[in-house]
This record gives sequence, C-alpha cells and structure tokens, in this order.
Amino acid sequence: MHEFNNMIRTAELEDLKGSVLHFTWSNLRVGGEAISKKLDRAMGNWQWIDKLGNSFAHYHSPGISDHSPVSIQLMRHLGKGKPFKFLNFGANHVDFIKTVKEELAKVFSGSPLIVIHKLKSLKGPLKRLSSRPDEKAADLRRRLHLLQNQ
Repeated sequence: MHEFNNMIRTAELEDLKGSVLHFTWSNLRVGGEAISKKLDRAMGNWQWIDKLGNSFAHYHSPGISDHSPVSIQLMRHLGKGKPFKFLNFGANHVDFIKTVKEELAKVFSGSPLIVIHKLKSLKGPLKRLSSRPDEKAADLRRRLHLLQNQ
C-alpha cells in the first residue's frame, strides 16, 4: 500500500469529485464473513483538473459484480463571467431602496444559505438600475460635447 500511495503522490493524482459510495468492492458474502472495502477510485492529475475540472465520478451499485462500476461525466471547466461590481453611487437612484426591499422580500426554500440566493437575485435588478438606456447616454454625450466646445 505504501508503494501505491507513493505512486499517487509522484503522479500528482487527486480523487475526482463524485457521488459518495463508501465501499466499491465486497466479497459478496453475508453476516460475519462479509468484507467491504473502498478499492476503486476515479482520479485525475492537475492537467485533467485544469481542463476538465467539472468532471464528476458516478459510482453505481455493483449488481452481480463484486466491484462497483464507475462512470465519469466529462465536463469542461467553465470560465467564470465578470464579477458583479456595485458602486455606491448606485444607491442614490430613486428606485434603489424599493428594488432592494422587493428582492430581499422574496422567499427561497431548500437551503440554509438563503442570503446567497437573495443576493444573487438582487444582481439583475441592480444592474438594470445602474445601466443607462441608449437615448439617455446619447443625450449625455451630446451635452458633454456642447460643453467641451464652448
């Protein structure tokens, strides 16, 4: 076992994220003679994790075999979008307080981290408040141009 662990360290392998199946092998016996172990693992090196970091190992029930089959769902690592930035001057918008109250009053269920869902739902409305329609932006550019040419 020591040699195997050294090989894993040398090859820089890590376990892939996966469904939890505590034991992947059994001797198919019952009672006091039953033995179960976690022998089978799905692993990847750093290049794998960099390119296919969202991959997921699914451990299935063994059926008639003594080993649990594993399938790997390959998913490319998706780049993250631009982070949301809220500038304090956005709080001066007439509809700011109303918008925040509406979003925070929404009911989310299923997770103890409700505040995360509420903040995520607030992102879109705040972006809409801080974005300017094309007409308003064009008008401001014209006014700026006039002031600069005086």
